[in-house]
Amino acid sequence: MTYILDIDEKDRKLLAQLDADARQSDTLISNKIGVSKQVINYRIQKLINKKIITNFYTIINVGRLGLNSNYVFLQLQKINKEQEQNLIKKLTKLNYVGWLVSGTGRWDLILLTYSKSISEFDELLSEILDLCGEHVHEYSFTNLITSEHIHYKFLKTKNTNKIKQTEKLKLVELNNQDKKIIETISQNARLNAFQISQKTKIPVHTVRYNLKKLIKEQIIEGFKPKINVSKLGFQWHLLLIQFQLTNKKRKNEFINFCKEQDNIYYVTNTIGNYNLMLDIHVKDTKEFKEVLLELKEKFSDVIKTYESIIIFDEYKIDYFPKELIK
Repeated sequence: MTYILDIDEKDRKLLAQLDADARQSDTLISNKIGVSKQVINYRIQKLINKKIITNFYTIINVGRLGLNSNYVFLQLQKINKEQEQNLIKKLTKLNYVGWLVSGTGRWDLILLTYSKSISEFDELLSEILDLCGEHVHEYSFTNLITSEHIHYKFLKTKNTNKIKQTEKLKLVELNNQDKKIIETISQNARLNAFQISQKTKIPVHTVRYNLKKLIKEQIIEGFKPKINVSKLGFQWHLLLIQFQLTNKKRKNEFINFCKEQDNIYYVTNTIGNYNLMLDIHVKDTKEFKEVLLELKEKFSDVIKTYESIIIFDEYKIDYFPKELIK
């Protein structure tokens, strides 16, 4: 995939470094790329001004905090553009909603929600449906088992760090300092230890210690730039797959094959109406069809049914539902 628009080779290398670890200092990145620290800072700001980078976020494995992750799929009706935007604003304000995108296909909106239990998810789902009211034509949901945030492969990076999300695990307790630090960098992952200290009133050495601890305990899984792939000439497709009744080995072969494909950026294993969700970046629908045909050809015994959605807008990505972490 070499059809990146509007950036040069140094920008590509810079984005690759940020994708590997968005908390890297300008000095460290400058040493790796071979340009000055000032140039790194200038180029990052330019990418932000062009809205290629929209923010830097911290990825928390909420499963280690004792939370379930559920995807909710909504098909809307009797709604105009203004009403849809108002609905989206209301949904993004819900603390337990960690991710929200809109697209075209069977589903108009897809949300990722966090909850402490099945019964709590049932309450949250009812709240979402009540909020949507008569605009809901159809809905569905799945429960996350594992997901793997690979990397932006179009950046041609050798980054092999694969960031994982899991289902609800044994609860890891966060102290108040941990919570303040995570909240501070949740939507601004590039803040350095001094800046975090200023915002949280926690001593710098404590900030550094706690960050290392949170990473070691795999509560913090990584730090990423939110990249608007459409600005770089890509379409973002979400492929939803339901499996055939086949053996576990064959399913794992399929999942591992997906992880190695150049176009596939995110792999999510779920239980419910769908068993696998694939985030795919392609130049156009023709290339998407080629990716789909290859999957169907090689794994016709695994894929039972599938649906695809073109994602247009990502309104929210937040892995720290602070109101649920008390």
